[in-house]
Amino acid sequence: MAYTSTDLTNVETAIRAIISGTRTVSLSMGDKTIQYTAVDLPALRSLRDEIKAEIGATAGTCSPRTYARQGGRGI
Repeated sequence: MAYTSTDLTNVETAIRAIISGTRTVSLSMGDKTIQYTAVDLPALRSLRDEIKAEIGATAGTCSPRTYARQGGRGI
C-alpha cells in the first residue's frame, strides 16, 4: 500500500489522542478502518515509523549524514 502524508498525519493524531487518554481511536486508510486502543500504542508507533520510512524513500530524501570529529592539535 502506498502511504501518503495524510496517512502519517492521521496516525500521529491517533497516537496523540491515545496518549492524552482517549480509550479508542478509529483510523481510516484507504478502504480500511481500524480501531486502536492504548494496548495497541506500540503497533501504532510501528506503523508511523513504517509510513515515515516509505514517504521518505519515495520523496528521495536520505538520512542525515554523520561526520566524525577529526583528531589533532586543533591548530
